Amino acid sequence: MPWMRVSASATAELADDIAARLTTAGAIAVTLVPGRDSADDVLEPAPDATPMWDTVQVEGLFGVEADLSPLAGIDIDVDFLADRDWSETWRDGIGPLRFAKLLVVPRTSTFQSRPDDVVVRLDPGLAFGTGTHATTALCLEQLARTPLDGKRVLDVGSGSGILAIAAARLGATAVAVDHDPQARRATLENSRANGVEIAFESRLDAVDSAFDVVIANLVAGTIRGLVDAFSDRLVPGGELVLSGILAEQVEWVVDAFSKQEFRFEVPRRRDGWAMLRGFRCPNPSR
Repeated sequence: MPWMRVSASATAELADDIAARLTTAGAIAVTLVPGRDSADDVLEPAPDATPMWDTVQVEGLFGVEADLSPLAGIDIDVDFLADRDWSETWRDGIGPLRFAKLLVVPRTSTFQSRPDDVVVRLDPGLAFGTGTHATTALCLEQLARTPLDGKRVLDVGSGSGILAIAAARLGATAVAVDHDPQARRATLENSRANGVEIAFESRLDAVDSAFDVVIANLVAGTIRGLVDAFSDRLVPGGELVLSGILAEQVEWVVDAFSKQEFRFEVPRRRDGWAMLRGFRCPNPSR
C-alpha cells in the first residue's frame, strides 16, 4: 500500500508547531530535515560554531485515505511513497552502524560482529529509528557510554524500539512508551528478535515507576511539555537524555527544566541537532 508524504517548509521557530499539527492530523511519523533554502554549509560548521538551518522541512507520513483538512492554513506539498521507501530501504541499503561498543545492523544481516560487540538487530518497519539520523545516533552514543547494568531505563517515543532495546542489551530493564501502533509492533518484534523483554505502554501516564535514566528522542515542543512527567519518573540524581532538538532550541528547552532543578552538561551537536544530558538534582530543596 502506498503512503502519503506531506511536507511543509517552516522557520525553526514554527517547526515544532507544524510537527504537532501533523501529529494531531494523524501522521504515523513526523521528521524534521534541513529546508530547501538552508545554507549549503550548515552540516559542516566552522569549529565551535553552532550549526543552524535557515528553514526546516517538516515531513509527515500518512495513510493514503487520511483526512488532511486539519492542516488547512499550512502551505503543504503532497507526494506518494511505496512501502519499500519506508520499510525496506534501510535494511537493504546500509551496513552496520557502530556507536562505541554498540553495533546496529539490519535483522537479516550476516555481518560478523566482534566478541565484545553489543549487537542490536533492527527492522524499523514504518516506525522511526534506525540509527542513521543524528538525533538517534547521539542517543545511542550516550547509551553506550553509560553504565546501565541493573539500571531501569524509560524510553519515551520509542519508534522502532532501538533505544530501549539498546539499553536492554547493555544490561538495563527497559520500558518503552509510544502512542503509535506501528511503534508498538516494531518495538515488540525487534525486542523479541534481540532476545530481550521490553515492557510497552501507549501512554506515559500509565507508567508510575521511577527510573534511573529517562531518554526521549522527540521534538523540542513536546519535550518542553513533559518536564513534570519526566521529573516525576526520575529517581533523585537520575539521568535525563533529550534529543530531537534543533541546535538553536537548546536554551529554550533547558529553560523549561530549570524549575525542576535539572542540571545539564554542554550539549552535543551534530548536523544541526543537539542532544542534552542532564541530571535531576538529588536534593532539590537545597
